[in-house]
Amino acid sequence: MLVTKSNTWEPGFRKRTIQKELKIGPMSIKFITIALLAIAALFYLAESSQASSQKYKVMQLQDSKNQVEASSKDLEVEAARLKSLNEIKNSSQGLGLEENSSATPSQ
Repeated sequence: MLVTKSNTWEPGFRKRTIQKELKIGPMSIKFITIALLAIAALFYLAESSQASSQKYKVMQLQDSKNQVEASSKDLEVEAARLKSLNEIKNSSQGLGLEENSSATPSQ
């Protein structure tokens, strides 16, 4: 089968066929190599920037976790202090002890 550029056929004229082979010279190979390297570099930069932004988010979450844990410990200490004060007050009332009025300064 003859594939030509035009649909007409005249006797006595030679038809030119469309070439089906792809010619790649040294200049084309250089251009394709540079393009592939540029694409690979862009993928590397995209991945590294995404990884660094994820690392930054993880660090922020760890900082907020540490702050919450510290405030939780402070609240536990405060709760224990208030509980011990209430226990002292209740035990003194249970023993029938009275508050020392001489301990308070008189004016």
